[in-house]
Amino acid sequence: MGSTTPLFRFLLSRVGADWDEVHSEAVSRLDKPDPIFWLVALRKDDGKDVVRVGESTYYSGLYVDEGNRLRVVAPEIGPESLEPSCPCCTHTLNGIPFGRPHRPKG
Repeated sequence: MGSTTPLFRFLLSRVGADWDEVHSEAVSRLDKPDPIFWLVALRKDDGKDVVRVGESTYYSGLYVDEGNRLRVVAPEIGPESLEPSCPCCTHTLNGIPFGRPHRPKG
């Protein structure tokens, strides 16, 4: 997880930018490009709303739009709309703690 955090933050910081430029810059800093595609889908239909990395770390899923721009799959999802799955961990979305507390099921 730790090694993907800088990559994922970089990708999120480039939302709206030209995908070819973003991809080129990301690949130049990596041993292999595979982790890029844990977060980025080349088509919106293949994208995930949220990508879980580890036990309690989540990132917004990204995709490349028709204009070759990097976009967020579900921009309406934010840390305030997510609920932790347990009370013991700090759950984050894009590095920001979830805004809602854990509620036991049942």
